[in-house]
Amino acid sequence: MTIAGVLLAAGGSRRLGTPKQLLQQHGSSLVELAARQLLDAGCAPVLVIVGAHAVDIRAAVSLLPVICIDNEHWERGMGTSIATAISTLSMPTWGHVHSAVIASCDMPAVSVAHLRALTATAQSAPHHGVRRVASAYHGPAGDLVQGIPALLPRADWPALAALDGDQGARLLLRQADTATVFLRDGDLDLDTPADVHRWRAAEGHSPPPSNDT
Repeated sequence: MTIAGVLLAAGGSRRLGTPKQLLQQHGSSLVELAARQLLDAGCAPVLVIVGAHAVDIRAAVSLLPVICIDNEHWERGMGTSIATAISTLSMPTWGHVHSAVIASCDMPAVSVAHLRALTATAQSAPHHGVRRVASAYHGPAGDLVQGIPALLPRADWPALAALDGDQGARLLLRQADTATVFLRDGDLDLDTPADVHRWRAAEGHSPPPSNDT
């Protein structure tokens, strides 16, 4: 089964005040690390969706075998990036691709092992089909949330291609037939300076620079 990787990296990081995609971990940017994870998990092709800070993000992944796709409507929200990626994958060139793993670069809890668990679970569907698989993690209220990274089969692509604004794949991922793989600390998104401080502290780093706090 051929599985594409989609890395959402088009956002403007307004609440953070600095491009989250370019935050450093272990000497590499988060967007580079996230793209490598998708590649190491066996995804091909890997599309990196860019919008804000596109020049710098393209440079950050320039040594990787990924394809950067411009989302001209990135300011409208994440839904436009998903739609851009799926519209690209729906072209005849990628007719052999059966599903796509959608991921972001601001979830430090994600690992290659977790992405491989998503693909393994998807391929365990009965009758040799491909099931939809979401990451499950505890939300702010302690409830279990189903979100990305997630694997979505081609049957879901028409709905994804129609997304717009801030609406992501959450409605699809909440459906009863969605399988899940638990992601510990999956609730940590690097959206705000407080999130970055929490992440740095958990990683044992020294306090972040003043523009990250």
